[in-house]
Amino acid sequence: MKKDKAHFIAFVGVMFALIFVLFLLEGALLSPVGMTACILSLPVSIALSIYDDWKKSFVGGTLLGVVSCIFCLIFSVFIKYANPLISVLPRMLIGITAYWTYFGLSKLFKKAKNAFVCEVLPAAIAGIVGSVTNTVLYLLAVAIWDGRAADALTAIMGVAVTIYFPIELVACAILVPVYAKVLRKINRSLINKPVKVAESNEPVNGAVLSENIDDNMS
Repeated sequence: MKKDKAHFIAFVGVMFALIFVLFLLEGALLSPVGMTACILSLPVSIALSIYDDWKKSFVGGTLLGVVSCIFCLIFSVFIKYANPLISVLPRMLIGITAYWTYFGLSKLFKKAKNAFVCEVLPAAIAGIVGSVTNTVLYLLAVAIWDGRAADALTAIMGVAVTIYFPIELVACAILVPVYAKVLRKINRSLINKPVKVAESNEPVNGAVLSENIDDNMS
């Protein structure tokens, strides 16, 4: 168990570094055109939130928020966006909404014979929900901090019709299913290594082993 926890902590560290690099890459590529779309880092964060059980659903959004906070402190002239109440707290909820969307749709479509419907579609929709959660809660936090909470809805609607928000939605719908599948394989092979069962087929330490996706969501 301790070894699994050590693997998970190391895994989170690697994911933090990956999100940070992707965030820097997005800033370098999109800043000349005045865009701040998280088309690479956000899908990774959402996939981190849905690949395993609900207890880890806050990890991806939290990592993205911390990276955003550090990025604003180092590179941005808008230091107020480094405020954890703006950059971190709203994004902690990204994974919560994405995970339960994925969980509910997976349960709903689990009997579907089409692999796309029962596996890819729930992850894609969860990606869209996570993207919407990120945009809405982030802009709402900014509006509240600026003392113009009454204008929050107007600000949200304004962003919704810009270019980068639809791009984020499409990126999350396409990339989240791919990333989630990869992360699930990593989780099974490196973090939660399957325990070898004795030849008598008796459960090890009283535990029944299963790789069913429902077990990952329990």
